[in-house]
Amino acid sequence: MSRSSRRLELPDASVKDSTRDLGPRSVKSAQRVLELIELLEQLGCPVTLAEIVRASGYPQSSTWMLVQTLMRMGYLCHNPDDGTYMPSLRLNLLGGWVHDLALPRSNLRLAMRALSERLGLSIILGQRSGRYVQYAHVLYGAKDRKTQVPIGAVRPLIDTGMGYALLAQLPDDEVCAIASVCLARAEHKSPVSSLRQVLAIVDKARQAGFVYSHRLQNANRASFSFALVSDPGAGARSGLLALAIAGNRQDVAARLRDIPRTVNDVAAEFLPDVPIHIKASPSIPPI
Repeated sequence: MSRSSRRLELPDASVKDSTRDLGPRSVKSAQRVLELIELLEQLGCPVTLAEIVRASGYPQSSTWMLVQTLMRMGYLCHNPDDGTYMPSLRLNLLGGWVHDLALPRSNLRLAMRALSERLGLSIILGQRSGRYVQYAHVLYGAKDRKTQVPIGAVRPLIDTGMGYALLAQLPDDEVCAIASVCLARAEHKSPVSSLRQVLAIVDKARQAGFVYSHRLQNANRASFSFALVSDPGAGARSGLLALAIAGNRQDVAARLRDIPRTVNDVAAEFLPDVPIHIKASPSIPPI
């Protein structure tokens, strides 16, 4: 297949996925730059200008100017032989000091890569953003990419397994405050409809140390989520990040017995700053 006709798949946003409301004073040009960077990350390969235009839906003229500007600033690399663009290492290293400050002896990206390769599933990094969990980074599994979550999308904390892995790190009064707002606003139909249900799921997440869920996912999807808490004594402030191992419900169920051991092995190898030890169990019931 020629490069001009190849099909580059992006995840389709589901009814649960939304983008943050940036407000009336947002800077459109800044938004578009970061959306382009997220797009390149999701595509995961060198792409032509025509492919960027097709995938993004941006006008070709403004896309060309944006790409040229980023290339001249050293944030994109251009291959003149096939006309493709890809992010540069300069772009990759931006903000690296934040990771090094939070996890000085760890490598979160390598940990995600190892989990993906050993389990054959998607690995999602989520961060709490107010009453939402935002999918900050995703390593997509080989199958059904279009049904997986887009990078940058947000979901209410009470509507996703990863959200409960994060809520389990918070005190009950904060959980109640977040859940009350989410329930009152009811952005879409949810299997959780009461504060009592939310607190019951949070309690199970605290006891287990993880959340295995398919009821809270999109149809025929499942996830195994756990928080990344670098300092157990720091409380809620350290529970802002979580990882989810996600995919087709049958695929996740088939690897469920392997997941705790794999997570523990990868954490010991790549995440020494994060005290993760998930207990193996002969059966792991979904929440």
